[in-house]
Amino acid sequence: ESGIHDGNILQEASAAMGLLWIRRSLALQLDLYSSLVTANGPHPKAAASGAYQKHLSPYHGWMLQKVFPASFQGMPDRQTFIAKFGGREAGDLNEEDEKEIVKKLKMLVTMWEPIVNTWRDEFERLDLEDTRRV
Repeated sequence: ESGIHDGNILQEASAAMGLLWIRRSLALQLDLYSSLVTANGPHPKAAASGAYQKHLSPYHGWMLQKVFPASFQGMPDRQTFIAKFGGREAGDLNEEDEKEIVKKLKMLVTMWEPIVNTWRDEFERLDLEDTRRV
């Protein structure tokens, strides 16, 4: 209503633009973390890549589409990822610890999902879903 945006073309330095990118980043993390709660899910590298393709890639220009996925190359396996969430080394992770960490991760995913979905729905309703590539 203040007139700083032209429909869904958001000003680069606006709070709305910042919130849009925070939400997209959280959506990527949500998909990645969701993949970790099952022991037979995809490798975190594959899950991160899929989440990137879904949530960020459509809005990234050619250069970011090449550079950003490269950051997934060093992503550890699920057990190491879970251990790090619990502040442990992968070799020190026992079954009980893993269950507790996964339980907390499930709680995080359960709490984030409606927030991220409502956030997206509100941006769409307010016509603030800027789909330009950066």
